[in-house]
Amino acid sequence: MANSVLNLSDLNGSNGFKINGITANDYSGFSVSSAGDMNGDGFDDLIIGASGADPNGSSSGQSYVVFGKSGGFTFTLNLSDLNGSNGFKINGITAYNFSGRSVSSAGDVNGDGFDDLIIGASGADPNGSSSGQSYVVFGKKWGFTSTLNLSALNGSNGFKINGITALDSSGSSVSKCGGCER
Repeated sequence: MANSVLNLSDLNGSNGFKINGITANDYSGFSVSSAGDMNGDGFDDLIIGASGADPNGSSSGQSYVVFGKSGGFTFTLNLSDLNGSNGFKINGITAYNFSGRSVSSAGDVNGDGFDDLIIGASGADPNGSSSGQSYVVFGKKWGFTSTLNLSALNGSNGFKINGITALDSSGSSVSKCGGCER
C-alpha cells in the first residue's frame, strides 16, 4: 500500500512547491482556488487571496494569479516575484475593502475562450458601508503586466458587481456560475 502521507518538508519542486506571501498579516492563502486556464496555454492556473494586504490602503486586499506550466516549479515561489509572465498581482481599490477574501475561477464569462476570475471584496462601500463588491477579471492570451488594479476594470478587461445596500457584504463568498458561460 502506498504511503498516503506527504510531509511538507519533503516538497522539492517536482512533487509540489511552497508559495510564500509578501508581508506579515496579509493573510495570503485566506482563499485559494483554481483559476482555470486564464492565459490559454493549456495549463490550469491558481488564484490566491490575501485580504489583509495593503497595496492601496490598510487591508485593501490583493490577489495573486500563478500561471501553470510544464516542467514543474522551483521549490519556493515568492508571490513578490510575479512579473506578468509567470503570473500577476491584483490590487484592491481602497482601505478595508478586504479584496481577495474570496477568490474563484468564474469560467469563461465573456465567451472568448479564456477562463475568467471572480474576486470578492466584502468591505467595499459602493452603496453604503460594507455593501461589498465583486470583480470579474477577464482572461486573455498575452499582455498581462505584473499588476492589475481593480479600479482599472473598464468592461473590456472585466467588470464590477456592486452589493445593493449597507452591510450586505456582497463578495464574502464568490464562485463559478454554472450555466452562465456563453
